[in-house]
Amino acid sequence: MSSSLSQDASKGARVRAMLARREAVAVPGTHDALGAMLIEAAGFEAVYMSGYCVAASRGKPDIGLISGSEMIAQAAQIVAAVNLPVIADADTGYGDVSNIAETVRALERAGVAAMHLEDQMSPKRCGAMSGKALVDDAEMAGRLRAALLARRSPDFLVIGRTDAVALHGVSEAIRRLKAMAELGVDAVMVPSLSSLDECRAVAEAVNIPVIHTVAETIRPLQPQRELAQTGLGMSLYPITLIQGIVGWQRTLLERLKEEGSTAAMVPDMAPLAQITEMLGASHYAAFERQVVKGA
Repeated sequence: MSSSLSQDASKGARVRAMLARREAVAVPGTHDALGAMLIEAAGFEAVYMSGYCVAASRGKPDIGLISGSEMIAQAAQIVAAVNLPVIADADTGYGDVSNIAETVRALERAGVAAMHLEDQMSPKRCGAMSGKALVDDAEMAGRLRAALLARRSPDFLVIGRTDAVALHGVSEAIRRLKAMAELGVDAVMVPSLSSLDECRAVAEAVNIPVIHTVAETIRPLQPQRELAQTGLGMSLYPITLIQGIVGWQRTLLERLKEEGSTAAMVPDMAPLAQITEMLGASHYAAFERQVVKGA
């Protein structure tokens, strides 16, 4: 295995170890490299590339309008920006089983540590939106088998996701998650759980790690320390950053428009020099000096 592939496999192993702790490890979501750098600087253990956020960054709703090629390219940029493992939203795989296989291989080549596939019909919808419909067990099994067969390294994690809670309840979600686990996926993911009891019930019912999603403005919030006691493997915060970005930027723009000044907001702004340093400007400057010195 090449050095690059070994490093990628190591990141997958890190995600596997996080899940195995069953501590509902908190992983924030982002749409770009800068967000990933902020997540890393804050001390989190992994980065989640959220399909909702990627779509929003292009001025689109999360209704299947973003192509697999766009998601793969975005994932590659995020991977290149941080040393953390990156978990990617792969929606429904962007086509039939052959397309799913190509998506898996491309994400793995890009250095992504893990990806999830969901059981929605195409075109999919954001899990918090109406208009969702699920495929049957056979079609979802085909998607996941394609992903498992296509990966090169067992440390590239394949995660099965169901949106059944919002449509059919927790019992149906558990049934679907168990079916996914039997196929050999590394973990399962379930949005729309609304209580600690539901989180605990799902974690206890499924014999592989369960990933939960937290949506601040949609469902009741549970403290991370309490989620950690439910047996969940991971808690994704897919829309936390984008909700914060949109809310704060809107307030900033309203202040500028109404008051003609951003002075009241300056204490909450990151200094430009701090951002420039985080982006690695000093590293590039040092490299340029080294080149000149060696000329």
